[in-house]
Amino acid sequence: MRTLNSLKNIIGNFANILLLNLLRFVSRIIFVKILDEVYLGVNGLLSNVLGILALAELGIGTAISYSLYKPLAENDTEECKKLMKFYRLAYRIIALVVLVLGLVLLPFLPWFIKDTSGIENLNIIYLIFLANMVISYLFSYKRTLITADQKNYKITPFLLLSNIIMTVGQIVILLIFKDYIMYLLVQTVCIVLENILVNRYITKSYPYLKEINTAGALKKNDLKEIKTNIKALMFHKVGNYVLTATDNIVISKFIGIVTVGIYSNYVMIHSAVSSFIYVFVSNVTSSFGNLIAEGDKEKRFKVFTEMDFITFCLYGVSALCLLFTFNPFIEFVFGSKFVLPFIVVLLIMINYYLVGVNQTPIIVQSAAGVYKYDKYVPLIEAALNLALSIILVQFMGLLGILLGTLISYLLPLIIKPFVVFKHVLYKDIKLYYKSFCKQLFTLVCAGGLVYFILSFIHVSTFIQIIINFIISLVIPTLFIIVVYRKSEEFNSAKGRIVYLFNKIKKRA
Repeated sequence: MRTLNSLKNIIGNFANILLLNLLRFVSRIIFVKILDEVYLGVNGLLSNVLGILALAELGIGTAISYSLYKPLAENDTEECKKLMKFYRLAYRIIALVVLVLGLVLLPFLPWFIKDTSGIENLNIIYLIFLANMVISYLFSYKRTLITADQKNYKITPFLLLSNIIMTVGQIVILLIFKDYIMYLLVQTVCIVLENILVNRYITKSYPYLKEINTAGALKKNDLKEIKTNIKALMFHKVGNYVLTATDNIVISKFIGIVTVGIYSNYVMIHSAVSSFIYVFVSNVTSSFGNLIAEGDKEKRFKVFTEMDFITFCLYGVSALCLLFTFNPFIEFVFGSKFVLPFIVVLLIMINYYLVGVNQTPIIVQSAAGVYKYDKYVPLIEAALNLALSIILVQFMGLLGILLGTLISYLLPLIIKPFVVFKHVLYKDIKLYYKSFCKQLFTLVCAGGLVYFILSFIHVSTFIQIIINFIISLVIPTLFIIVVYRKSEEFNSAKGRIVYLFNKIKKRA
């Protein structure tokens, strides 16, 4: 049942993400052609600046989601009502805090941008971004319940409809009015409508949500556990923000807002690819939470190795495909002035891969709720990343910022698996590091061969895209099959995929 629920979520989210990213890609092309390229940088920068305010959430959503697994499994509606009442109050307070802090931050906005010339109505643009964020906090608390219950696929049609209307509406606005503010307001309207529809559906699916006003208070022990998790998650939130969201701010401050826009094209594309992969990986969180509750440690470890191998295959092959296809693709779609040097793209993709393969330990840690053991690591990582990026950007430009991010990310890459193996899987951590090194060596060899072959091929840009993609897809895939064909994780993952396809055939 866990597998089938995960499959339903995967199919629903996959369809949503596929159509959404196609529309966003078309929208981005039109955006670049119609508006000044500086607004592309503003779009990326403000999303990251407002990420500072998102730290006010403190990880409450993740902590509540973990607390919901048990009462949902036991059909304890009273406990669910108590948790959701607490969650609603917390998110209303967060929305207010975000609004106040956002308004306080407004006068300091020019500090984040090296050169504000050419940016009209910057304050209005920022306030629209802020409004979208506050609205999301006010409405979105109910989604945690349906996600924890592994029924997220049921609200996918609402998300899909909202995203289609929003993206098509933004494209129309760009073509007719060529106005960035109107472009942003379309998003605001769609966020409000989407949240109203989704909340009504969730309330209808869980009727006891109508009674949360009369629900009692959480028990002291439950509240204490939630607070403990929130304290630990707070450090994780801060660390993850500095690691993932400060690059654009440092680029804008020390290099320029236009470079933010150029870099954001690469981020948009690899984030789209990553979102497809993350659908497969993230939907296992609730399932793994239930698996942990069963207490079968050997099964737990077996599922982890499957997840880890599948994650390696998906992120590894996609990283090499993007590495060798990125620049000809960017040149063909957006123009040569939007192309970054190959060494910069290489660092982008190394960071992409390392973040990707660490998702399995992160998800298992989240499912088990063991946040406290490495709570200070994200702060050390964040300080290291920011310091290195600011120092190295002075000497190496964009390459220095990415190198700083890469060096700092080595810390969680070591610590998180250690926490999971010691406190969740109860296995020797050497098993993981040995597997990680084998995976990395396989990719390096495959990537080296792809680079060698492609160095002899020089054709028109469009044909180059096709050839680069095919070669960088086929060779790494063959490498993985040859190296892992007799391994337990390969055959176990293959067996699970065959099982899912058989289930789909029967239901069809």
